[in-house]
Amino acid sequence: MSHAIVGIGETRVGKQPGWTAVDLQAEAVIRACADAGISVGDLDGLFNLGPYSRPFPMFSASLNEYLGLRLKRQGTIDVGGIVSPSHMLNNAIASIERGECSLVVCTFGEAAATGRTKAGRGWTMAADDLEFEAPFGLVGSVLPYALVMSRHIAEYGTRMEGFGAVALAARKHAMLTENAVMRKPLSMDDYLSSRPIASPIKLLDSSVIVDGAGAVIVASEEVARELGAVPVRVRSSAMKSSHRNIGQFPGVAGLGIDEVGARALQGAGLSLPDIDLLQVHDAFTISVIVFLEELGFCKRGTGGDYALDGNLELGADCPVNTNGGHLSQGHVSGMLHITEAVRQLRGEAGERQLEDPRFVMVAGAGGYFGMTGVMILGRD
Repeated sequence: MSHAIVGIGETRVGKQPGWTAVDLQAEAVIRACADAGISVGDLDGLFNLGPYSRPFPMFSASLNEYLGLRLKRQGTIDVGGIVSPSHMLNNAIASIERGECSLVVCTFGEAAATGRTKAGRGWTMAADDLEFEAPFGLVGSVLPYALVMSRHIAEYGTRMEGFGAVALAARKHAMLTENAVMRKPLSMDDYLSSRPIASPIKLLDSSVIVDGAGAVIVASEEVARELGAVPVRVRSSAMKSSHRNIGQFPGVAGLGIDEVGARALQGAGLSLPDIDLLQVHDAFTISVIVFLEELGFCKRGTGGDYALDGNLELGADCPVNTNGGHLSQGHVSGMLHITEAVRQLRGEAGERQLEDPRFVMVAGAGGYFGMTGVMILGRD
């Protein structure tokens, strides 16, 4: 392969008053460069995503200027959720394969906890113009996910304890992750008694909003050899879109998650049992259940029982979100899912380190399940 991931960086996650999205992304980039053993000025490509919490056009240009770079390729990528950083990596690899760049950084982060603009009222709080939904009260992310969760419960009889098992597994892993927000023990009683947000979604079904950022540096094969990096590579990547508005949701079977997963596995020359770790976008617990089922880790309608049986936790054949994910580490739109994947493949995850992992699947949805992405990382 023509590339390798040579550096990762994370800022501290939590509340960081006074930090902007530019500050956070720049800090993550600086840390990733230090990890790779290069200077920031060595970078010749940059792909990022601007903050959702505060409108900021041409964000890649702003970060480029802030870092004092003179790049050969840059761009702001937004297809939603964990699919955005995956697509950044695709663009980085393409830039390297065309010979345009040799060191490309991909980054996302924002001050989602402390840097939001002043809230409006009702549909005016929406960040976009979902004209057939927002004016009627269907605002934000919680309500659309609540509808998907309600449908899953109605179709399959999924118990709340199954969703709780997803939250508990994330918390156990976050307790082993120094850079995580939610590190206190969590019980099933705690989960079941947590307050409702939008039925059936509870507080502990929901990801933790934080200030934070992550960055990943991709290098050409030649540069990676010179740096002596552990050769972690993107083995394959597949995507598919289905809708934007939740009113156009085609049902879980119509999302094509199974097809995307199959294409990613075929592209990597692997089968599902080869996957050692699943890093899945977990804005809400229902996201994990849906992807476990549709990717084939368990049958449709059995994701809750699969989680209750301990299959998401360390020690299972394929644990899920060993960093605690969005549910307990903090929501940074999947970027820290990717840094954790690289960390596990390099054998640098400390107490939560898996035994000799070779392949990690990074998967999830953008928007309200409207864009599906599956990427497979591996080491030589």
